Amino acid sequence: MPLSAGTMFAGYTIERLLGAGGMGEVYLAKHPRLPRSDALKILPTSLPGSSATSDEDYRLRFVREADLSAKLWHPNIVAVHDRGEFMGQLWISMDFVPGTDGAELLAVYPKGVRPSLCLQMVTEVASALDHAHSQGLLHRDVKPGNIMLTESTPHRVMLTDFGIARPIAETSDLTLTGFAVGTVAYAAPEQLRGLPVDARADVYALGATAVALLTGAPPGSGRQLAPAVAPVINRALATEPADRYPTCSEFARDLAVALDLPPVTPPPTTPPADSHDAQHAPTLLGLPTIATRPPTEPPV
Repeated sequence: MPLSAGTMFAGYTIERLLGAGGMGEVYLAKHPRLPRSDALKILPTSLPGSSATSDEDYRLRFVREADLSAKLWHPNIVAVHDRGEFMGQLWISMDFVPGTDGAELLAVYPKGVRPSLCLQMVTEVASALDHAHSQGLLHRDVKPGNIMLTESTPHRVMLTDFGIARPIAETSDLTLTGFAVGTVAYAAPEQLRGLPVDARADVYALGATAVALLTGAPPGSGRQLAPAVAPVINRALATEPADRYPTCSEFARDLAVALDLPPVTPPPTTPPADSHDAQHAPTLLGLPTIATRPPTEPPV
């Protein structure tokens, strides 16, 4: 049952529900002490059919992975502020700035967004992923719904939901108590089979996301790509990880060439003196903005 407006949770005051899914609910919530609202994601501590041992493993992994995610700073990654457990539920708080996610954008543009916007989204997410990989973290759930465009201009692309991020050194990508992480249409073959994964699993997911942004549907839908683009996408989606691009940014670079567009320069990656400065505050996962105002495809 979603929490109602005005409910107190872990010191936060719930304002409204922003989204819900298999891994929990996301709320807009007033910070307990600071004059701001955060995105508050609430997850269950106990999973259906799980044992006490697996529940404890789930909780410990959540704490560790939230702590690892909180160490990331990148202009294209939503910042994690805090995490904890309240009345049997795990929670994590993140930056919140209004925006539109890629899934919402595709609902408005079912045949795909314009190539220049796709390239911006892929390039900035690629920069975020390569940074996370350099810090030893995989995202594991890259898809349009986890990519946000900020409402403010110039629009920034934000990668959300590092809450299921896992250290690269951990080889199995079947998560926690046995259910698979990642949306099937965007997940690499080795991830779906529970085999060892590395950064190239995120390369695959970014390639699948590019297909969705360009055509309106993920790979396997039968929608055609331009002849110049197909070889680049095929390399990103190679069944064997060794046949894929070694980094996400190399994929983005070749995609620009294939689309015959100038390469996109991601925002500077040097953190500001105040890492929570409003100038770089990222957006929330799943903010349903398109339902509340006329949808427009943001200019690049």
